[in-house]
Amino acid sequence: MALAAILIIHFNATVTGYFTLPHKLFASVLPFGIYLGDFGSSLFFMVSGAALALTVPETQSPLVFYKKRAKAIYPLFWLAWGICFSLRFLAKPGYYAAAKSPTLILTVLGLDNFAVAAGWVGMDFACVGEWFLGSILFLYLLFPLLSRGLQRAPLLTWLFALVVCLPIHWMGLDAHLVAIHLLEFLFGMQYLSMKKKHKVITAVACTAGTVMLANVDSKITCALFSVVAFTLLAGVSKWLDYPWPRAICAKLAKISYAVFLVHHVLIQRMAEQFDLAALTRRDTAFLFLIYLAAVWAAAEALLWLQNLLKKGFTAMRARG
Repeated sequence: MALAAILIIHFNATVTGYFTLPHKLFASVLPFGIYLGDFGSSLFFMVSGAALALTVPETQSPLVFYKKRAKAIYPLFWLAWGICFSLRFLAKPGYYAAAKSPTLILTVLGLDNFAVAAGWVGMDFACVGEWFLGSILFLYLLFPLLSRGLQRAPLLTWLFALVVCLPIHWMGLDAHLVAIHLLEFLFGMQYLSMKKKHKVITAVACTAGTVMLANVDSKITCALFSVVAFTLLAGVSKWLDYPWPRAICAKLAKISYAVFLVHHVLIQRMAEQFDLAALTRRDTAFLFLIYLAAVWAAAEALLWLQNLLKKGFTAMRARG
């Protein structure tokens, strides 16, 4: 669902000229005024926390964890960036003329879109991925500490996280890019070890909070709403525990990062060919289907190229 929300919101944002034109296919706002993109991001952080809590051994050292995360994120990111940057640089001479050369460091670190969203820079060399790649990198840095805290003193860990994160969010010190998402990430980490009655109580409390805070703070409302959605989705997942749903989910999990990297740049390039104001609902639907197919093909090609390069480097080291 997180992947679907991200694909839809970036498609919708692009074909409506970033919401300056009426939407023709999808709405961008959910009930309670929740922005669809925020909802997808919140689910993404919760799923990430839960996945790490499930797969990372308690005895794994922080250094080993950081190495594995870096190997999972950076090679594919750099490969996608190299391809997309080269194509854009050649197709649009001068596109990056205003970008300062030192901001290439942000790209190397995977923080380029995050830096723009945070207001660190006005223009850099960003061309793939989204701001929440930078956010998740910060959360990965904290994961060993958060994991140990939940193991030894979960209530104290939650209290400390709330006392630190909520003021940071309310004061906007993080440009609303990290603090609330740390709490979502922490919830995902905690979820698998929660008793059933605690999950139900949490879902009921967050439902009430969503209603009461609907017009107070959109990010907090989204976080509460996403907790409810995450809990419901996790609850119904047992009814999908069959070979073909597992196979589909495994495939989506495998390709999701590559999709995340390439989807935005693809729809931006595709939309350039259209007069967006004259685009009909029917043609918008056609464009969306073509967009999904192109994203899937590009993601598969990117993973194939990564595997090919990996095999080539492995063979070279073996011969050396």
